[in-house]
Amino acid sequence: MVYVRTPTSMKVALTPHQRTLLNFVREFQIKRGYSPSLSDLAVAFGVRSKNAVAKVVRVLTKTGFLEKDPRGRIKFTEMTENDDVPPALTLPLFGPIAAGFAAPVEEQAEEMVTLDQYLVRDRTKTFLLRVKGDSMIDAGIFERDLVIVERGKEPKPGDIVVGILDGEFTLKRLKRDKGKYYLQAENPAYPDMYALEELQVAGVVRATVRRY
Repeated sequence: MVYVRTPTSMKVALTPHQRTLLNFVREFQIKRGYSPSLSDLAVAFGVRSKNAVAKVVRVLTKTGFLEKDPRGRIKFTEMTENDDVPPALTLPLFGPIAAGFAAPVEEQAEEMVTLDQYLVRDRTKTFLLRVKGDSMIDAGIFERDLVIVERGKEPKPGDIVVGILDGEFTLKRLKRDKGKYYLQAENPAYPDMYALEELQVAGVVRATVRRY
């Protein structure tokens, strides 16, 4: 849950789904210069009926996070820009640093980097997964790492993906041989994985996060 304050200073808890929709509306407005319609939202979230997103919009409108313009389009209000919403994490980038022999110290930061912008292209299509197992260690992905996954990105052979192999989720590298797709582990102890019925891709891995 994410807690934010309404203009009346009453705390309101947003569900992850509500927060995702709110972020989508905001980014839609920033990128396109106008507000999304219910149809836009239904398409973006892959639902057939506008009623599904309309229910979420009604809740967010009632609590003051969204409002509708005269044409019925959904508008993001600036009320969530307050101390209850954590700001984007921006840190100075120094370097480069030698991983071999020591090099002179670079004291001047090259730039300021906002981590969410650096790691995430589209928040509304991005999620995290925690890794279990050692099948991807040769790709530098270890057990308990977090992988940042983007939905909707067209997967290409060679991408590390969240695959759905005959209904089972797995993290592997997407490969193709003679026009047939399969999944390959990054650990020689694991065999290649071919679908008996169907292979789908739920998302493409964009980055790995590890805490030491």
